[in-house]
Amino acid sequence: MLNKFVRLIGVCGFMLAAVGCSSKKDLFEPVESPEITNHFDVGSQWSRSTQGANGKYSQLAPCIYGDKLYVAGRAGKVYAFDAATGNSVWTKDLDDEEENDNKRSARLNGGVTASSAYVAVGSENGYVYVLNRSDGNVFFKYYIGAEILSAPAFSADDTKLFVLDANGALHALDLASKERLWISGGAMETLHLRSQSRPLAIADDLVIVGTPSGKVLMISQQDGVIINQIVVGQNNGSAALDRISDVSSTPLLLGDNMYTTAYNAGFVNYNFKENAVTARLAYHSSKDLAFDDNYFILTGDNGHVYCVRRKDNVEVWENSSLTYRNVSAPAIYGNLVVVGDYEGYVYFLDLENGNILTKIEVSSSPIYVAPLVYGSNLIVYSSSGTIESLHYDPVGLVASKQAYIEAEHSAGTSAALMAAKNIAPLNQGGVTKEALEKRRAEARQLVARIDAQQRRMEAEYREYQRRKAEYERRVKEYEKEKRERLSGYGLMVGEGVKSNSKSEFVEEGSE
Repeated sequence: MLNKFVRLIGVCGFMLAAVGCSSKKDLFEPVESPEITNHFDVGSQWSRSTQGANGKYSQLAPCIYGDKLYVAGRAGKVYAFDAATGNSVWTKDLDDEEENDNKRSARLNGGVTASSAYVAVGSENGYVYVLNRSDGNVFFKYYIGAEILSAPAFSADDTKLFVLDANGALHALDLASKERLWISGGAMETLHLRSQSRPLAIADDLVIVGTPSGKVLMISQQDGVIINQIVVGQNNGSAALDRISDVSSTPLLLGDNMYTTAYNAGFVNYNFKENAVTARLAYHSSKDLAFDDNYFILTGDNGHVYCVRRKDNVEVWENSSLTYRNVSAPAIYGNLVVVGDYEGYVYFLDLENGNILTKIEVSSSPIYVAPLVYGSNLIVYSSSGTIESLHYDPVGLVASKQAYIEAEHSAGTSAALMAAKNIAPLNQGGVTKEALEKRRAEARQLVARIDAQQRRMEAEYREYQRRKAEYERRVKEYEKEKRERLSGYGLMVGEGVKSNSKSEFVEEGSE
């Protein structure tokens, strides 16, 4: 039971060594960081220092909106940087707000979110702050009454802000009146993870959020009514720890499908048309998913990194060399998978086979959150507050692939909205003619939006495929040249020859 407890705490970010009086090795002790002969050099574009988490576990995830990067520190500072250059745009210290005078600090948590006009962040003190995106001045603040552990979400029209509190209640705040519109959500389980799902606002209609009770809720933005609830978690265990089934990752919507993970319940594929879970894989994870046109990438709470093929939900590879190193959520960066760990290392894995190709140290502090892709750069944030903008993109594949990923995700959220509207009854007494016409008009608008997004996605995909083909051509040319060079010494690649030299491309069969 003690080891299970240590494992639970490990999920929440506290890495504990061997415990108790027993001389036996802790089953959940992290392995040593693997020794890697780097296959390529990763360039540094810029580096900045911010306030960080002050030594506490805090998923203070940064965000990018437009060409700006927004970051918050636990003690109260919120920063805006130019994402390309790292130049400071503005800094605001929320610890100076009067409600924090008798607190240890502002205790910001969960990370920031941004819209066309605002930046928002919540705190463990129970306050949510909305800042003007242009200058960082406080637009308004609201006392929720409970800790806020995840980033808020704005509606598409910038009129509402949705905030999930630590008790599992979702609050809708009106940005015009600066008042609360409604509270909704499910009941909180007695025992649950401290990490929570980030609300996902779909257009101006729905909010989708995972809950500690193992459900994903689809909630109307207008009145807080729960339109649909999808059971993802399975809390069938005999012990309380075994019954934990939090959906603490942010649901991923692609086409007619929703993908998410639930602690103790695995990786789930829910189909909106069938209104049912159509696939479930036994991965224990509380982290967000990454995806591209072929694969899903997820990190288990055991530190393993998994690759699952999208078309049939079959596992392609598993990397277990980072066991219990509190591995962050993943990012797909071109043809690489990137994760961080609790000692500040960043690992670049081959997307095709999961081998670690390169390892760099960006900080001596943990990396709790997934890296961000901006253009052809990779932005890594550590809990010390260090921000590193990295670059490795030999044939210009990263930006086109990221544009395709964003386009597909945008199209997927619209399709999910369409499916939700088809599921949800307008009222208990039947559909009026006026309501039916309104629904048809909304459906036509959604179809037009989906069609436009689909065309954009297809264009981005064609460009990504062109750059990918160029990359593969150059790799083949390099491998051919390598074989010809080695054949002059009576050697062939793949016969046990290992080179310690760094290379721009990956050698076949390398680890």
